[in-house]
Amino acid sequence: MINFNQKINYQRYASKKREVLSDKYSIVRCFESDRGRIINSAAIRRLQQKTQVFPLERNSVVRTRLTHSMEVQQVGRYIVKEIVNRLGKTGQLKKYGLDNCVMAIESLVEMACLMHDIGNPPFGHFGEAAINQWFHLRLGLENDTIYPALKVHTNDDDEIKKLKTEIRQDLANFEGNAQAIRLVHSILRLNLTYSQIASILKYSKPAYWSDSIPPEFSYLMKKPGYYLSEEPFVKALSKQLDIKQFHRYPLTYIMEAADDISYCIADLEDAVEKKILTVKQLYTYLAEAWGPFKKGDLFDLVVNRPYENLKQNEFNAIGIDQFFMYLRVNAISKLVPHAAERFIENIEAIYHGSFNHALLEDHSTEYKLLNIFKAVGFEHVFNHESVENIELQGYRIISGLLDIYSPLLTMPTDDFLKLVDNEYHKHYPIETRLYHKLSSKHCAAYKQAISKLNSNEANFACMEFYYRCRLLQDYISGMTDHFAYDEYRKLMVTF
Repeated sequence: MINFNQKINYQRYASKKREVLSDKYSIVRCFESDRGRIINSAAIRRLQQKTQVFPLERNSVVRTRLTHSMEVQQVGRYIVKEIVNRLGKTGQLKKYGLDNCVMAIESLVEMACLMHDIGNPPFGHFGEAAINQWFHLRLGLENDTIYPALKVHTNDDDEIKKLKTEIRQDLANFEGNAQAIRLVHSILRLNLTYSQIASILKYSKPAYWSDSIPPEFSYLMKKPGYYLSEEPFVKALSKQLDIKQFHRYPLTYIMEAADDISYCIADLEDAVEKKILTVKQLYTYLAEAWGPFKKGDLFDLVVNRPYENLKQNEFNAIGIDQFFMYLRVNAISKLVPHAAERFIENIEAIYHGSFNHALLEDHSTEYKLLNIFKAVGFEHVFNHESVENIELQGYRIISGLLDIYSPLLTMPTDDFLKLVDNEYHKHYPIETRLYHKLSSKHCAAYKQAISKLNSNEANFACMEFYYRCRLLQDYISGMTDHFAYDEYRKLMVTF
């Protein structure tokens, strides 16, 4: 049975009292509280200084992660409205338990879209790659590790061996989506509703996972979705929302589709703004990727007609702006109804979270259009020399910062805890100064995690080291592009 009302959970993990609300507006008020917590959070403000594709960009017209997320938010809201409209016309809103929770769902999707990138490190996917390679070289399971706390000894019992293996795997699999869950729950402690956090839980694989992935979850477990540190919370969330193992919350599919629709066109527009491509080149690449088209087909309606208008305007600046406006409007007007149609067609699997595909992924011309936007972006934008040079710089900056802060990881457990307690250790002057540079919010998250451990248990040293590594990952991944760049130059004494 499908009843979306049962998936709208306004309870909060850190709230001692479980509220019981009877009227519809009181429930809406809970999600309005989520909106306020999210919009006013530091994580959202930092998005304005993280770029979508072009790191260290000074041109304010080129999208930041914040402006991109606002665009995703609008598309997500539109998809919800399209779904509701279609189900309303066929009299099925009540059948699926949607008649009393439309406002809540709209708010949940909008805020999920706004938050979807908050866990991404500086320099985007190259920042992720830098963090992962740095930790993989030191903690990867195929090599021995230099860190005593995670060395596997013959006298370790099976439980400790398993834990050390999971920790090493977990730390070598940093992922922006998993970091977003950690950010809202463990670092900022926004105490959002279960439904709101579930809406950004994009993948169902724990970061420590090393077994083969079941075929029926190949897409849902494509990437790590959460860390070992947040596993107890994710289990509590899944129980509250009746999400089975490796399944997904239904509204996440909408957030993901909105992101797919938004970024593929935005990246191409930004590339033209930066003069990586001309509009003529862009049109040529899109037409070649699509193949032969005829009057009235999807490519003609979405791409060709705006381009013909641009040619009549002789490619002037206003005409180029108009071209991208209509390209975007036309694409959204076709892709959003298709996303809504796919949601309704697969509503049972989506409701239960077992739908093992992206919402837009099918054999339609709409999906073909989406793919040619992505393919042209990948081939002619992301692989452009200027973009790759900046990404390589970003890779070096993140790796260099981890090298600079790595002395904190070589300290023995007792000495590091003493440094944390006293904010000073006379035998570790360099480490003391490095610790002072860490963000107080990230240090507070570390202290809270350590306070829940039992120092007399056999797993204390490896769990302490785990949270110490998380402290460094939290700090560096939370930097903006320019802050990371400036910090690296400052500490490398580069002028």
